[in-house]
Amino acid sequence: GVFSLTGCAQNSNIEGAKFPIQSPRSFDVSDATFELLQEIPAEAITVVVEYVDALNFALDTGDLRRFNKSAKSSCTCLKPAMGIEELYRDAVVVGGRYEITQLKPILISEDQITLQLFLERSNALQLNLKNGVALKIPGVASNATLEIEQIQNNWQITSSSL
Repeated sequence: GVFSLTGCAQNSNIEGAKFPIQSPRSFDVSDATFELLQEIPAEAITVVVEYVDALNFALDTGDLRRFNKSAKSSCTCLKPAMGIEELYRDAVVVGGRYEITQLKPILISEDQITLQLFLERSNALQLNLKNGVALKIPGVASNATLEIEQIQNNWQITSSSL
């Protein structure tokens, strides 16, 4: 693949990331995952959505400023920035947007949350600007574990399995 997901979020301008909202009736009340999801602060979920949105913006435009601010600077989730920067030296990408398909809580405490993030990336086309070659990149499903911490009253993605 040309680019892979490894990332985090903090921007309030959400454009493209989607998070499927299901009505409570679609869940079994005894479902522990649903109960845990209800305990996750909305601000922490927003940080994850903003991270994915910033990743999509970077892939769409090659502009990494939002993405690089979407998580704590030491987070491995910012690794995709290097690949995107390299990609945009000679090419552009059409498509390849990430969509959150599931957030699965692993651990929740007052100021730290561990989540399993499940994503799907749509098909993409990489167009090389120097030689005109177009490369089809098939969509893919992926997942990562994210650590989200509340630091000075702000939730941040601080580490990831990416």
